[in-house]
Amino acid sequence: MTVPLEYRVLADRFEAIRAEVDRTPDALVPRSIMRGIAAGLSRAPSLRRTDPMKSHQQRSLWGRLVDEAAARPEQVGFVLLGEGGRAELAERLGVPHRTLTARLDGWRRTRPRLVVPYSGRRKAGGAPLVAVQLPAVSDLVLWAATVRAVPDAVDGRPPHPLLVADAAERLAILDTRGPATDGWPDLDDAVEDLGAAIVRKGGEPPARRLETGRRR
Repeated sequence: MTVPLEYRVLADRFEAIRAEVDRTPDALVPRSIMRGIAAGLSRAPSLRRTDPMKSHQQRSLWGRLVDEAAARPEQVGFVLLGEGGRAELAERLGVPHRTLTARLDGWRRTRPRLVVPYSGRRKAGGAPLVAVQLPAVSDLVLWAATVRAVPDAVDGRPPHPLLVADAAERLAILDTRGPATDGWPDLDDAVEDLGAAIVRKGGEPPARRLETGRRR
């Protein structure tokens, strides 16, 4: 399988964080966080100044692609493809080959880009699609891993995965990078601030997974 250099770089960064704290990928970035990223990113296009999703069909396809990219933390936001290339991905997503081609072409032109397609070496039939990256997933997986790798100054434990998931979902909706934090109170404040930012953009913040009971 051909993999892009960019994937190797990001995967190595994730592995370095994981190895330093000696946890499995799922323990470092649990499924709850990946679900939060996927849920937020599925909603993100609707808050852009110009919504690139023009129909229910497009939104549904986008949601399935997001789920593929957020299936495992060690994928760092990439959907890697075998010899089947574009046809393989179209089958996995349940859409015609031409539909997938048109959607990927449109989504890679958005600013910031929703997707980054990677092609392999050109062959007789053209350059095969070898991977599709969702940059927002890449950024948020690495952010979540970094946050979860740092023990809280008070209790010595990493931030609760549901609190990180709440922050990651809101960051994904806003299509913005994660803030630096110094313990779970900072993260709790960030969840509230991000929710307020979603409201200012005309959206509705998602329900919290974890209510800490803390007041500023």
